[in-house]
Amino acid sequence: MGSTSHGKGRLNRALGELSLDVPFALAIVVASSLVAVLDIVSTVQALVGLPVLLFLPGYALLLALFPAESSGGAVEGPSFGRSERHPNLSLQERFALAFGMSVALLPVVGLSLLWAGVGLAAAPVIAALSAVIVGGLTVGEIRRRRLPETERFHVPIRRWYADVVRSFDRPSRVDSLLNVALAAAIVLAVASLSYALVAPGTGESYSSLSLLTRDAGGEFVAADYPESLTVGQQTALFVSVENDEGEATNYALVAELQRVERVNGETTVVERQALGSRTETVEDGETWRTRHNFAPALTGEDLRLTYYLYEGDAPAEPSTDTAYRSAYVWVTVTEEPTDGADAGDDAA
Repeated sequence: MGSTSHGKGRLNRALGELSLDVPFALAIVVASSLVAVLDIVSTVQALVGLPVLLFLPGYALLLALFPAESSGGAVEGPSFGRSERHPNLSLQERFALAFGMSVALLPVVGLSLLWAGVGLAAAPVIAALSAVIVGGLTVGEIRRRRLPETERFHVPIRRWYADVVRSFDRPSRVDSLLNVALAAAIVLAVASLSYALVAPGTGESYSSLSLLTRDAGGEFVAADYPESLTVGQQTALFVSVENDEGEATNYALVAELQRVERVNGETTVVERQALGSRTETVEDGETWRTRHNFAPALTGEDLRLTYYLYEGDAPAEPSTDTAYRSAYVWVTVTEEPTDGADAGDDAA
């Protein structure tokens, strides 16, 4: 029993002499730099990078500004016996201000990187914040070591360890079980919060379909669509598909020229001309743009030039109800050229 108590005492004294905040912070800085350079999975980057973003910069600056331990008492001066009060912070104040100062530093660092033309990629941001952290910790450790040992700030690992050991040394088994349950609940809460902060959100997934033409300057615009065409006239229209589904997606694009009837607010396709189809695999975040050339064979006014977009294979008879996305323009097709046919030629 005596040897056990003696061992606990030596461990308490060893923990009390250690200032683990600086090496622990430096270890996190090194780890965050490594995961950023090696491009490790984003969840690990977020777990390691969160302290660098939201806590350590402010903590390092506070250590440089306030290296003394919190104490409510006054220290007697060496020459005239007057009282001198050293500026200091309590542990709770230090942790709270570390978070606030870190958040306040983020826009300053970001604007500095933008002004320098570096950009806001992960690697330069981590490097800039790491420089702030290392500089603050260096100055803070130098200032802390110049103080008497009893006045130096340190994270009270010894007191925390002693409190935990004392709580488990109580004879009541109920108290021990309650302490274990409380510790497990704290660990679970911290783990849940960390996962909620760093887990990638699903967000909204969608695909967009748009019909485009080219203006006189060669730019793609969603305007100036062909309106008046003639039978057999070669016409071109550009179709753009943007993939924001969160993964690579296989698309099927189907084009039809349709004669429709509208009765009681419902539109029914009574005749259709297939104008071709195409399939394409588009990576997430990419845009697929294709030029569609066609020659109309149906004639009439208010014909609907329709494009259907499907994920996967398209059905034998595509429709607005079955398509994932659809877009259309109204055209008039005649046997002979009309005054408006030049507009169709310009768009082609």
